[in-house]
This record gives sequence, C-alpha cells and structure tokens, in this order.
Amino acid sequence: MCAALLWLIGAGVLVGIEILTLDLTFAILAGAALGAAGTAALGGPFWLQGLVGVGIAGLGIAFVRPFALRHLRSSTPEMRSGVDALPGQRGKALTEITPDSGRMNLRGEVWSARLDPDVTSVPVPEGTPLTVTRIDGATALVHPID
Repeated sequence: MCAALLWLIGAGVLVGIEILTLDLTFAILAGAALGAAGTAALGGPFWLQGLVGVGIAGLGIAFVRPFALRHLRSSTPEMRSGVDALPGQRGKALTEITPDSGRMNLRGEVWSARLDPDVTSVPVPEGTPLTVTRIDGATALVHPID
C-alpha cells in the first residue's frame, strides 16, 4: 500500500503543477500516476505499475491532449489585455482634444489623446465623453461620444 500512497502524492504534485501551467500535460501525467496507484493498490508489481502509468500517459498525451486543447481554444474567447483592451473604452476629456494634442482620463489614468483623423477633426472641449478608437504609441486616438 506504500507504493500506492507514493503514486497518489505524485499525482497531487502533478495536479499542483498543472494548476500553474494550464497546459494539460501535467493533468494527464497525474491521471497516469492515479492509474499506477490503482495498480499498486490492487497488488500489481512495480514494473506493472510503471507500465500502466506510461501507457496512460502516452495515450493521453497522444490522443486526449490535442483534442482537449483544440476544444478549449475554440470555446474560449480571446482575452485582450494591456493596450489591446483599450479600443472601445470610454473616457473623459481633461483638456481640449484636437487632432494634434490633448489629455484625457481613461480607466482612472491620465492619457495623452488626440482626435482620430478617420472620424473627426473638430476639436472637442474639456469634459466631453470620449471613445478610444485605437492606441498610437502612448497616445489614445479618440472621438466624442454622440
């Protein structure tokens, strides 16, 4: 029974690593360790425990992991972060915004801003609500909200 306990501890460690990596490899290896633990609990010799573990790991990595990753990636929307998440966000003009310069409050931060020339070139006064159309370097290109 001692071997089964060691396999279970190994499976727990692998699950912990999987939580950090989110790659499904360590989850499959944890499943293989659980299979080996089951073999040990049923009294199988060490070579059989290893064979069961390697077999489960090989089959899982070869067949289950690609299918599971493809499913996860197709059902999970792309997450935007950093400056990629800013287009579409709303803010407020802190100064007059012109095609050349201005300052705005965007998500609690002060950003350099200028009007997006593809939308408008008419300056907007301080306090006007704005929408970010894109980011150019450290400057938000914006247009007023109608």
